[in-house]
Amino acid sequence: EALFMNSKLVSGVTEFLNTEGELRELKNFIKTYEGGAAVSFSRAVETVEANVRWQRLYKEELFQWLRKSLTQ
Repeated sequence: EALFMNSKLVSGVTEFLNTEGELRELKNFIKTYEGGAAVSFSRAVETVEANVRWQRLYKEELFQWLRKSLTQ
């Protein structure tokens, strides 16, 4: 359990989560493992929330830019 609570491991595992569903699953998972990893989990949630916001704001714009760039 101590290895799992390592902040680098937690951030590495959660770094690429970027949907509302994944964020919800992460928060539910954290509820079952509260305690010594609170800081690591807190940072992980902040990262995933930022990823979700980025997806919401820029994903479609990025895809449009890529489509336009690839068809030129």
